[in-house]
Amino acid sequence: MTTKSSTVERRNFLNKLTSVIGGSAALAVAAPLVHAAPAPAPEKTPEVKPKAKGYQRTEHIDTYYQLADL
Repeated sequence: MTTKSSTVERRNFLNKLTSVIGGSAALAVAAPLVHAAPAPAPEKTPEVKPKAKGYQRTEHIDTYYQLADL
């Protein structure tokens, strides 16, 4: 007939199966009850654009000119 180990294996399988089915049923019942709040969108900060385009003489450029002896 059946050995003791196969009976234990079958019992473990049925135990896991009922756990999965029970968990799935609980999730199906609870899912419509949970409502997620939308996350607020981050505010966009306007980018600061330079007044003039192209070459701009700044402090680090002046430092380079002094070090390069130009």
